[in-house]
Amino acid sequence: MISDLVIQETPAISAYTWERYGDYLETVSGKTYRQNVMNYIEREDSPRSVTYQMELMKRIGFRATEILHKNMCFAAFGGIK
Repeated sequence: MISDLVIQETPAISAYTWERYGDYLETVSGKTYRQNVMNYIEREDSPRSVTYQMELMKRIGFRATEILHKNMCFAAFGGIK
């Protein structure tokens, strides 16, 4: 099972979801917090789409994959090898 940040397949929708996530971060702790989190993601993470990750799982031998939950830029998914 994997729970991680994800991007969307469509660039415009991906940009929209990241903007909404940024808006949420601002409500948590302000603009500086938003920028710090976004900088951390850019520096330390490499979000990919759920479709990309599930296709990769199948290529390396997972016989079954499932999306458990997807909400904006977060997803939970997994598989059985």
